[in-house]
Amino acid sequence: MTSSRLLTAYQPAGDSPFPPAWWFVPARLAHTAVVGTGPDITILLTGWEVWPDSLGIRLSVFRRQVHEGRGSGTDGLRFTMVLADGRRVSTLDPDLGDAPGRQAEQPSLRLRGGSGGLFHHGIELHMSQLPPQGPLTLITEWPAEEVPEARTEFDGTALRAAAEAALEIWPDLPSAPEQEVLGWMTTGPQEIMAQPQRWLLPEPQRRQAVERDRADWEGMGAEGWADPEVVRARLAAGADPDDPQGRPLHRAAAVGAPEAVRELAGVVSDVDQADDEGATALWEAVCHGAEENAAILLAAGADAWTPRVSRWSPGRLALTTRLAPLFAGSAPPGARIADAELAAFRAADAQAAVFGEELHTEGISVAFVSGVDATEAVRRLDADLHRPGSEEYDPYDDWDQSTRVVGVTAVPGGCVLVQPAFYGLNTDAWLAALTSGGGRAYGVYFNPKGGTFGTFATDGRAVQSEEIGLPPGEEEPEGHWTHRFWLWDSGERLWNGSELAYACDQAGLSVDESRAVAGPPDWWAEIREDSALLAD
Repeated sequence: MTSSRLLTAYQPAGDSPFPPAWWFVPARLAHTAVVGTGPDITILLTGWEVWPDSLGIRLSVFRRQVHEGRGSGTDGLRFTMVLADGRRVSTLDPDLGDAPGRQAEQPSLRLRGGSGGLFHHGIELHMSQLPPQGPLTLITEWPAEEVPEARTEFDGTALRAAAEAALEIWPDLPSAPEQEVLGWMTTGPQEIMAQPQRWLLPEPQRRQAVERDRADWEGMGAEGWADPEVVRARLAAGADPDDPQGRPLHRAAAVGAPEAVRELAGVVSDVDQADDEGATALWEAVCHGAEENAAILLAAGADAWTPRVSRWSPGRLALTTRLAPLFAGSAPPGARIADAELAAFRAADAQAAVFGEELHTEGISVAFVSGVDATEAVRRLDADLHRPGSEEYDPYDDWDQSTRVVGVTAVPGGCVLVQPAFYGLNTDAWLAALTSGGGRAYGVYFNPKGGTFGTFATDGRAVQSEEIGLPPGEEEPEGHWTHRFWLWDSGERLWNGSELAYACDQAGLSVDESRAVAGPPDWWAEIREDSALLAD
């Protein structure tokens, strides 16, 4: 004996928490945009799914380093949509359902599904209504991974219009008086998403932002270190202030409240205990621009002038930052910054400021070439120079073509080449070709899967490849220090600009406008399809 079930006609629920995936194929709009970045995190919007009455948002989270103890909770990843009419909807909103006072016109934004992995997560969000016409702003934030609030604006009018292209699969199905809308379990991305509020519980019974009574430092996140009462409660519960894994004083010095630092500094066995890299809590405070925390550590007896990493001490490091006045009076003669060295820091900062921090770099490769003009660089690549810079070019239209198209801009003393969606300008073969017959070049590739990589070439030969943008260690070249790869102070560090300034400096160039990288270029050049540069 067999039985069967018949799908009934789609009946719009008005504000369904899930898309009508049984009845429609959504209109899919390709769209790639960086919507959030942190020291070890890049978050990209990768496309839209537009249903008849609602909106799907696809995102990807890329890590280059996994930190133990940074999970979900209230300091996890969260997204907010600001609609053109002023309404806001967030993944942190409680699931009100039919709760009293719920406004029917308020949409919901929920995690629908995705995929999980150590260094990559796919995230699928669903907004239960289409956006109104006008701008649609996505706000991204992840406190646990030091991803600050970032706002990205999209065209809500275009998204709303795309709903007309959603394809109905069963237009002739019979109607039914009642219709059950089912959701499905999500796996993977929920482990990194911040947990929504729970509206059903009275305020005192809601889960605390950070567990206070644990006898360890797990799950603290930025919110925990920012709350001295949490630190005190953990210590009272038996958490070890000298924990060699959690390094509580290091974390508090970097991102915590001054009172939390003072509390821990008073109970650790050694205020100058070092991590595996040799860094102390004072080092972390300097690197993060935490002036008040640094002052508390100094008052607690922290050593400012013993070298900790390479030849650098926390105090000498501070003399190159806005924290200099706090340390200058106690600086011994050997720790002071020479005028020539200080000028190098200032020049590096000035070049980084030209590029800024808002410049989109994910997935691009850039080559700074000195001693070679733009026309000669194109000739050495055996490319055809036939696209004016004013002509619109979409590198995502044709992937095969995007591997061959290069933007070229003349700058004093040389030229800058950019590939918007390929890594060719960081390869040995391309850089060797660009410097054949003389000149020097530095190519850099911002890998969207994590990491920033550079290659130096001169006189037709690639000489050195390296990863850049990470805090320098014992064996790092001096240029990594000069370009502030160690500086996590959001008020000073120009994230994208620092790496580009370093590459520019290594090539021996000085660039006076960001257009050389941001575009539009002076010309588009196209590598020939049979070029040896494209061989695997």
